[in-house]
Amino acid sequence: MSVNRRVFTELLAALGVTAATPALAQGATVEVSMKQSPKMVFVPATVNIKAGDTVKWTNPYNITHTVTFDPAQAQTASDVSLPAGVAPFGSGDIEEEGTFSHTFTAKGTYKYVCKYHEAMGMVGTVVVS
Repeated sequence: MSVNRRVFTELLAALGVTAATPALAQGATVEVSMKQSPKMVFVPATVNIKAGDTVKWTNPYNITHTVTFDPAQAQTASDVSLPAGVAPFGSGDIEEEGTFSHTFTAKGTYKYVCKYHEAMGMVGTVVVS
């Protein structure tokens, strides 16, 4: 005997029975802070994450920073690199107490800079496996 799925679901609902649905897996979030002392850096400078994870950058200081994954905006283009097929992206200006988050879906190594402080060594790397 074949039962219509919609009718069966409505019958279960009328009886107060709900079908379990799997929860969507959520990736982890890794925090990176923008530090100013003794020099301007991302901390940690390198993060290792899995595809689907998010990196959240926070600027706790009153100096504007960026998270720039665009070689065209870098002072030294080789300070920024992206896996093949990934389009450049970035945060724009991040003011005091501001944040920027990005979920990484493509595996590979991403190198980025703060476009204002790159020359001072404010560069970082995200490795996605």
